[in-house]
Amino acid sequence: MLPFLSSLKGKADALIFDVDGTLLDSMTVWNQADTVFLNSRGFEVTPDYTDYVKSVRIEDAAVYTRDRYRLPDTPGQIMAEWKAYVNRAYAEDVLLKEGVYEYLKQTREFGFKTACATALTRENIDSSFTRLGIHDMFDVIVALDDMPHLPDKSEPDIYLHTAKLLGAVPSSTLIFEDVPVALQGASKGGFLTCAVWDEIGAGSEAAWNEMLTNSDYSIEFWSDLI
Repeated sequence: MLPFLSSLKGKADALIFDVDGTLLDSMTVWNQADTVFLNSRGFEVTPDYTDYVKSVRIEDAAVYTRDRYRLPDTPGQIMAEWKAYVNRAYAEDVLLKEGVYEYLKQTREFGFKTACATALTRENIDSSFTRLGIHDMFDVIVALDDMPHLPDKSEPDIYLHTAKLLGAVPSSTLIFEDVPVALQGASKGGFLTCAVWDEIGAGSEAAWNEMLTNSDYSIEFWSDLI
């Protein structure tokens, strides 16, 4: 069931969006940062490396990278190089998924409260959203900098915090996410959920089918809703 805005009226009055893989076509950025970094030192990225670093804090990933490849770089130097690559990508290259701009514009026209809840830094949110012309389409933006610790989206904390700032209650707030565990976290908080297709976010057809089964709504392509 697709969340056309007209059909949501009376069921939800607030919408909270994830950013990476949901609004922005950006899930490859971090993989590319790893590839560029390791290639520059004569190494190839392997699936087991990617599986590990994407599941831990950036500080732990940097220590793991240094130790695994016996690099002379300090963890701080590794993180700085990763962050420089990622910051440039968000400031200059990352694009919206097709149809997102039009959908967000319609959310304002239909009178929904809107917010973002993301583990991106405020710097990356501001640079990409301003360049893409969507910064003012949100009433509230909760970024990594606003949370006391790295958001764990398997739990509803970041969504509850965002909803509170938005003046919304979970039962009438729809969460848009592209990762199975995040949808599970939103459901724990009593939110309505919408699965958004992203090849990297879903990870597999089986995971996507599970997302469809466990979500109230789904979006495969934003452009289908315009």
